[in-house]
Amino acid sequence: MKEGFVKNGERLSLFSLCLFLLSFPQSVSVSQIFAGLTIATTYPLLYFRKEYREDWKRIQSFFLIFLGIYLLALLSSLIQAESYQPFFKKFIKQSEFGDFWMLLVLPASYLIVSQEKNQRILKNFLYASAVIAILLGCISLFSEVRIGKFVSNGFRYAPGDRLQHFSGNLGPIKLYLPIGMMNTHLTFGGLLGLILPGLLLDWFRKWKENKNILFYARTALLAAGWIVLFFNQSRSIWLGVVVLLVVALLHGTFSLKKNLPNFSTKTKLMAGLLFLAVLLSATYLFRNNWLIQRSISQIFEVHNTENQRYYIYKNTIPLIQDHTWIGVGGGNYKDSHWKESSKMIEGQEQLWYELYITPRGHAHNDLLHFIAVGGIFAGILFLWFWWKLFDGFFQKRPDEIGSLSILTIGIFSLFSAGFFQCYLLDDEVLLPFFVFCGIFLGGLRNPSLPSKTENTFEDSKTLSQLPIFRKIFLKTAAAVGLPLLFYWLFWIPRLNLKPLDVYNRRVRASDLNLVKTVQKNILKFESSQILNQDFDSNLNVTQASLPFQVEGCLTHRYPNPPVPRVIPFSFEIYVPENATNVPKKARITIVSRDSFNQDQLYWAQGETDLETIEVTLKPGKNEILIPNSLLHTYPKEFPDGVFFRDFRISYLDFEKEGKVDFPKLYFGKICDAVIPQTQ
Repeated sequence: MKEGFVKNGERLSLFSLCLFLLSFPQSVSVSQIFAGLTIATTYPLLYFRKEYREDWKRIQSFFLIFLGIYLLALLSSLIQAESYQPFFKKFIKQSEFGDFWMLLVLPASYLIVSQEKNQRILKNFLYASAVIAILLGCISLFSEVRIGKFVSNGFRYAPGDRLQHFSGNLGPIKLYLPIGMMNTHLTFGGLLGLILPGLLLDWFRKWKENKNILFYARTALLAAGWIVLFFNQSRSIWLGVVVLLVVALLHGTFSLKKNLPNFSTKTKLMAGLLFLAVLLSATYLFRNNWLIQRSISQIFEVHNTENQRYYIYKNTIPLIQDHTWIGVGGGNYKDSHWKESSKMIEGQEQLWYELYITPRGHAHNDLLHFIAVGGIFAGILFLWFWWKLFDGFFQKRPDEIGSLSILTIGIFSLFSAGFFQCYLLDDEVLLPFFVFCGIFLGGLRNPSLPSKTENTFEDSKTLSQLPIFRKIFLKTAAAVGLPLLFYWLFWIPRLNLKPLDVYNRRVRASDLNLVKTVQKNILKFESSQILNQDFDSNLNVTQASLPFQVEGCLTHRYPNPPVPRVIPFSFEIYVPENATNVPKKARITIVSRDSFNQDQLYWAQGETDLETIEVTLKPGKNEILIPNSLLHTYPKEFPDGVFFRDFRISYLDFEKEGKVDFPKLYFGKICDAVIPQTQ
C-alpha cells in the first residue's frame, strides 16, 4: 500500500509539473493551480522515501535563503506596525511575503527532476512550453487586441478594452508590441528571458548532429523567438540575455570553435548573403518602427520621457538610508515611497503628475527593493542566493551540464535584468523562475555522472582542490559583482542630477524628428542668454510646419485634494533675432486632456479641443497668455475632475524653403511664464 501511494504520488507530481509548464505562458491563474498541485503531491513523498529526504538536504539551502528574505520583510513589518489587526490584512494583500508559497515549488520541482526517469519527459514539456510562449508571441505581434483579455472575454473584444501598442509597419502589415497572453510586455519579456537562452545553447549543442526535420523545426522556433523578443523591446531582458550568453561563452558552456563545422566557400558565401539580408532587414525595421527607434535611442539618452526609474530610485535611496537595518517592512514600500515623492513635489510642483503616474509598487530593481523592505541583511541573502546559483553552475564542467539545466539556464538572465525591473516580484515571472531554478539545479545533479562530480552543492574542498575552488570563486564573484558594479557606474551620475533636469514634457507629432527637435527646444529655466543659444535644426519647412502637441499643465494645484488654479495659463515662444528662416506666425490649439493614469487603468485618456488662436511672432520673446481655460471646481481627490491643458502648435509662414531655425518654448514652473504663480 505504501509503495502504491508513493508511485501514485510520483506520477501525480510529475503530471502536475508538466501541466504547469504548459500553462504558465498562457495564464498565471491556471499555472498557480498546477503549481499548488505540484507542491501538494510532492512534499508528502519526503515522509515515505529516504532518497527524497536526501535530495531535500541538497536543495534546502536555496529554499531557506530566499525564505529568509521573506521572513525579514515580515519581521520588519511587525516591528513597525502600529496596530496588528489592520496590519495583517494589509500585509497579506500588499506584502512580498504573499509570494512565500511560490517558493515551495523550487524544492518540489528539484525533487521531481532528481528522479532520472522524469528528465526526458520534462525536457519534452519544456520544449512544448517554449513553443506555446513563442507562438503566442508571434500571434500578438500581429494582433491589435490583447490576446489574454480577448480570451477572458469569451473570444470577443469588449468596448473599452485597451488595445495593443502599435509598433510600426512591415510593408502593408501593422505590427504591435508582442505580449503573448500576459498583461505587460515586461512580463512577457521575462518569460522569453527564461526560455530563449536555453533553446539557443541546446541548439548549439545539437549543431554537429545529423540534421533532421526536428532540428530545422527547432531552428525555426528559435529564430521566431528571438524576433519576438526583439519586437518585445524589454531592454532589461536584452541586457540580461547578453550577460548570460557572455558568461556561458566564457565558461565554455557553448563553444563556437567546437560546435561549428568547417564550411565550404559556397556555404560561406550563402551565409554572408544571408547576414547581409538580415542586416538590411534590421535597418528597414529600425527606420519604419518608431517604438524600436525610441527603445534603442533611449539606451544612450539621459534626458527622455521614460525617466520614471530615476524618480523611483531617487526616492528609494532615502528609504534605505533611513531604514538601513530593518527596511520599511513588507507592504509599506508604496506608502513610504509616496512620502518621499511628496517632498519632491513640494519643491517642484510641475512634477506632481509625473510622480503620480510613476509606479511605486516596487523599486524596479530586485536587490534595491528587498533591501528597502527587509533591510541590508535581506539584500545580502538575495546576493547569496544568486552566488550559490552561479557557484553550482561553475562547479560543473561544460560537458557535465545536462540538457535540462541547459534548457533552464535562462534563470541567470533575470539577475542582470533584475537591476532594471522587479521580475522577482511579478507572480507571472516569479513562479516559473522558481520552477526553472529547481529544474536547473536538479539537472546539474546527474546520477549517470561519476560520483566525484556529483556533489554539486556540498562544500567538499580539499587542499588538492584549492586551485579549482579559487577559480570557481573568482568566476562566481565576477558573474555576481561585475553586473552590480556596472549598474551603479551607469546610475550614479544620473542620480546626481536634479529632478527638474531629468523631467521632459511629453511631445506628440507624426514626425519623430520633429518630436526630438521640440523636446530639445523646451527650456527649463529662463535666462537672459536664451536668444544667444543655438536655434539650428535639421528640419525642413515641411517638417517644421507639422502640428505638434506639447504636454501643458494641470487645471488644479497641489496638494490633494486639489484646489483650482487661479492664474491663467501662459508660455513663451522665443524666436531667434538674427535667423534667416523663422516662422512668422503660430497657430495654437488649447486641448483639454484627462489626467488619470492610463497605464494603470488600461484606458486611453480623452481629449477635447477648447479653442484655437493664431499669433504673430516677432524676433525675441513672444508672450502667449491663455485667459479662458481655467476650471473652477473642487475635486475630492486627484486625478478625478483634474485635466491637462495641452498646446497643439503649428508654425506658419517660414521665410523660405530649406532648413529652419526652430523657436524655443518656455513654460515657467507650471505654465506661468507670463504671470508667475504665487505659492
